[in-house]
Amino acid sequence: MPTLKMPTLKPKRLIFALPLLGAVYFAAFSGLESPLLKQELILLPVQVGVLVYLLWWQREKP
Repeated sequence: MPTLKMPTLKPKRLIFALPLLGAVYFAAFSGLESPLLKQELILLPVQVGVLVYLLWWQREKP
């Protein structure tokens, strides 16, 4: 079974990718109307990112 590796970003691409993701994140959540919905969904992308990272990290361990 082939192993999947976490894609790596070069520093130059990372400099552009992080601000772009931050701008998209800010634009998406600043447009929400309901304050309750904002409070519930604001950490969802962070939680998904951490979950994906931890699953890949666990897969990389021997």
